[in-house]
Amino acid sequence: MGELPPGQYWGRRFVIYTINGIPEVRDEDYEFVLFGLVEKSLKLGLKELTAIENFELRSDFHCVTRWSIKDCVWSGVRFSTLADLAGVKDEAEFAFAYSLDGYTTVIPMENMKKALLAFKLNGQELSKKQGAPVRLVVPELYGWKCAKWLNAIELIDEYRDGYWEERGYHERGDYMREERFSDPMARYIRKKSAGLTDKI
Repeated sequence: MGELPPGQYWGRRFVIYTINGIPEVRDEDYEFVLFGLVEKSLKLGLKELTAIENFELRSDFHCVTRWSIKDCVWSGVRFSTLADLAGVKDEAEFAFAYSLDGYTTVIPMENMKKALLAFKLNGQELSKKQGAPVRLVVPELYGWKCAKWLNAIELIDEYRDGYWEERGYHERGDYMREERFSDPMARYIRKKSAGLTDKI
């Protein structure tokens, strides 16, 4: 679909990573929450969430460990649709994602504009390995930002490390810029606050 980012190679299949194994959740027990800097918090069961929209997003998937999967078709609800329902406050700068296995990650709000809460991949229901029942897809960033088994997103005004960011991964993770790991001399957040993000 798109060009292969620097340092990547085309893979034939997804490699599945977890931090605490694959969590068990029944569809009828699942609940997604959007909270934080919003006018009205959302709390939606899986049936309510899937009834909102069935939007298709076609994009390549790029893992920070250098493999990429070409032309994935994700189906689900656009984050922007949920954001409109909740009423995002102007001071929201980051989305902090929570997963059922304890995983967390942080995404700048500008990268959430094209994000999707996915239920399907290539026309099939997400497998448990791929993050069912709901997976976050952020097409502009490396795959560690695409939290599997997503159950909540908190909108915040100040940067906060997630699981891999805390362990040295880049704050943003733009694959076209090869933002794999943090460079203390060129941290995205510092440059953002200094108004220099157009130069990195």
